[in-house]
Amino acid sequence: MILIGLSNSKLLARNISKKLNIPYFDLGITHSVDGELRMTFNENVKNKKVFLVQSLYPHQNNALIEILFASNHAKDLGAKEVVLIAPYLSYLRSDMRIEKYGSISPKILGQILNNFVDSIVSVDPHIKDLKKYFSVPVHSISSSELIESYIKKNYQEVVVVGPDENSRSLIMDLGPRFVVLNKKRKDEFNVKFERGYNLKNKKVLLIDDMIVTGSTMIGAIKYLGLKDVDCITVHPVMTGGALKELEKHTNNVVSCNTIHNASNKIDVSGIIAGKIKDEWAP
Repeated sequence: MILIGLSNSKLLARNISKKLNIPYFDLGITHSVDGELRMTFNENVKNKKVFLVQSLYPHQNNALIEILFASNHAKDLGAKEVVLIAPYLSYLRSDMRIEKYGSISPKILGQILNNFVDSIVSVDPHIKDLKKYFSVPVHSISSSELIESYIKKNYQEVVVVGPDENSRSLIMDLGPRFVVLNKKRKDEFNVKFERGYNLKNKKVLLIDDMIVTGSTMIGAIKYLGLKDVDCITVHPVMTGGALKELEKHTNNVVSCNTIHNASNKIDVSGIIAGKIKDEWAP
């Protein structure tokens, strides 16, 4: 086995390789003067199981191209198997045709990756059942035990709140007291809630699988009138100034390191290494 860190996930990849005690190298990437990508491997991958580590954010389009080039290159050099470790998979935010002639992004992503990798490992993908989009095996890892451990170490009496139904499966095992709000999204920056709870004097942990603009978290905080609230997320997409804006409304913002971000406090390298060991170790 050999593990290769691509542009978005080199630090996480190194930590995974250390836990597995397997060879590691960064993917060698250069660009020509007109922007075309060129890559080299620093070691021979012939007859080896190759693990490519790459979250599809930031610059998800470029990140995807790196994966396609690297996986094809590995197979061209005789790799026995290519596994994509994508702690965060993008293009999974909607699995329906929103506009009449709109695309279904997960379907397109699946058709692309099916032709380039032999299997995929991801942490809490936004769409839970990916089998209808991917013909290769997709191993979904839950971060709930890591989040639960973080909560137990850092909090005592708290109420766990999920801002919408997508968060229910993540939060329902995190404590005996949890609430799931009924959210209606207007657009990427505006949401509204249709059911209220009296949590004004409670310590609240607002938890969701991903934060993109922060509008859902901020909307929930304002709607509930929360004064003592922390936010926890698995995937800190945090576009633009989302983190700074969210910090204005909370005591603390915590995330898993599926995406490199200043809010990273929960390390997923151990659960990823464990899945690799369980599925592929000799």
